[in-house]
Amino acid sequence: MSVEFIRGPNVYLRETTAADLDNIKAALVDWTWFPYSLDQTKKVLKGGLIQMRNIERPYKDTSHFTETFTICKVSDNSFVGFSQYLVRAGKEVTITFTAALPALRGAGLMDEAAKLRDAAIFTELSCASYTNKLDPSFIDTLRTYQTLEGTELSQRSNRTLKLVKVVKADYDTWRAANSSSVPSYTFSGGSYTPPQNR
Repeated sequence: MSVEFIRGPNVYLRETTAADLDNIKAALVDWTWFPYSLDQTKKVLKGGLIQMRNIERPYKDTSHFTETFTICKVSDNSFVGFSQYLVRAGKEVTITFTAALPALRGAGLMDEAAKLRDAAIFTELSCASYTNKLDPSFIDTLRTYQTLEGTELSQRSNRTLKLVKVVKADYDTWRAANSSSVPSYTFSGGSYTPPQNR
């Protein structure tokens, strides 16, 4: 049984399980940084599953762990993609992976998932900031609360990525002025029981 983190109108984020392996591999199929063997995909997933024992919510200023979420459709619970981020001391977050099944890219589902993730990170878990690398092939324009810090050539895709940073104050200001742009959601990830203690 997977534990849900946050649910919006069309997608929800839940704890990733070993059963997600084949779908994660399919979401990474065109990432040239990976050889896409089952073994390499297992390494990505295994790291996330091992980290589950270290997760603590609510986040603390001393937190240091990785969270991995599977993104699913609300309508039929089917796999859309996955997202992973690292929480560091001072509640600073680094988004490390975001990938969707190729057939579902551009459908707006990952956009909703990103907005839900941002709401969870800043509104529900009071993180200080996050950094991310965006692929212009999929995300052309930044949200107004995202600040462009530069660009970087990706080893994963061999494309130039946009380096962005978001700080809580900028997100809070944007959210107050654009409340209708935040999907309605139910947040259930305020606390966490590691799998070994369930």
